Amino acid sequence: MIRLKIRDKIIGLLVFYFLVALVAIGSTLLVSWRLEGGAAAINDAGRERMRSYRIAYLLEQQVKQPTKQLRDDIDHEVVLFERTLSELELGNPQRPLSLPKDIDVKTQMTQLRQAWQTSIHPYIMQILNTASIAEQEAQLIQYRPMLEQFVSGINDLVSMVERSNEHATSLLRFLQIALVSLALVGTVLLVYLFSHMVVRPVTRLREGIQRMAQADFDVRLPVTSHDELGELASGFNRMADQLQDIYATLEQRVEEKTRSIEAKNKELAALDKEMAVSEERNLLAQELHDSIAQSLAFLNIQVQLLQEDLQKNHIAEAMKGLAQIREGVQESYDDVRELLVHFRTRIGSTDLETAIRSALDKFEGQTGIKATFSTHGSAPKLQPEQVLQVMHIVQESLSNVRKHAKASQVEVEIVCAEQCTIDIRDNGVGFDAARDTGDSHVGLLIMRERAHRIGAALSFDSVPSVGTHISLILPKDLH
Repeated sequence: MIRLKIRDKIIGLLVFYFLVALVAIGSTLLVSWRLEGGAAAINDAGRERMRSYRIAYLLEQQVKQPTKQLRDDIDHEVVLFERTLSELELGNPQRPLSLPKDIDVKTQMTQLRQAWQTSIHPYIMQILNTASIAEQEAQLIQYRPMLEQFVSGINDLVSMVERSNEHATSLLRFLQIALVSLALVGTVLLVYLFSHMVVRPVTRLREGIQRMAQADFDVRLPVTSHDELGELASGFNRMADQLQDIYATLEQRVEEKTRSIEAKNKELAALDKEMAVSEERNLLAQELHDSIAQSLAFLNIQVQLLQEDLQKNHIAEAMKGLAQIREGVQESYDDVRELLVHFRTRIGSTDLETAIRSALDKFEGQTGIKATFSTHGSAPKLQPEQVLQVMHIVQESLSNVRKHAKASQVEVEIVCAEQCTIDIRDNGVGFDAARDTGDSHVGLLIMRERAHRIGAALSFDSVPSVGTHISLILPKDLH
């Protein structure tokens, strides 16, 4: 048995319907073309009739008062008459112009051609070439019945073409009615076939899927065809058999998978915690290197100078060096305490605004530098880990103000509109942003890394002797 795919069935039906419609439409076009050609033939035949009378009129005028202009007009009308007569007989597809393919019409046209060539045209030339006016007038009298008979033949031709056009019009109407009927019957037939071949099997498949979604694994679909939809029904039945077998031991498998997933989740949580601790340790080590290592190197040099001054008994220089050592130790102590505070920072359920206010209060109390805080718009609702990273950036900025800026005032501002920005400004000595914000500055590099963790953008703008502006732009999905 031949197994046709549903695509082949649909294409075959559509091609068959297209061919039938094409034949019907082509027939209507052919009939309409015949009607158009017949109408043009009737029009040209009417012109030939009028031109026959015009030639007779010009002949009469030429006999009464001959002139060269009248002779030229007669010759011109004769040429036009013969040209039109030839087009009527042979047709002109460009216009289009054609006589009906009817034996009577063809016979009548042949008779008209012969009458013109053997009687009418020779007699016209005879009248024109006769020298005696009396003979011309006698010939005109004999020419009138010949002309009437010739024009009668033209009228008969027109009547034949009109009858043929009537038949063609009736045929065209019949074809149009047949085409409308074909469209109606074809549409109904196609709807029925598509419903039988596609809609009904798909509906059964959808109902089966809905029943299976309700845990009814006893559902089976009838296989009524050997095409793709039949294969889908067979595949659905096989799937239902497998699901029915699987569902019997599903609870046990789910329990086993649940225990496995819980174990994996615990391992993953432990790895995440370990990675987070490792990253914080790396950041702390970088901060220690940036702040403490330089201070220790400075203290080492000062101790060596102090030893030389004591050996040389330069007491004044030794006391001055000792004061510098004391100042360096105090700065290192402040750095270590600040780093420990940073490292121990835990936000918990504290919001960002509260955390920044608390940090600024501590900063102002420890350094004496005036610190102000303002917000514009609703402060963002961040996760504790996100607040922690933002606070590390704020505290690192405040630490740089304390150690390097020599500022008397620092301002922190949160502006939230289409995006949320945290701006930190001081009125200190500033620095060369083009030179001092590269990868060589560990503190600024750490700030950028923390901003990158939460998908934020960090920028630095500083003018020497004017101050520094640090801007942290939070991503839209964080607020």
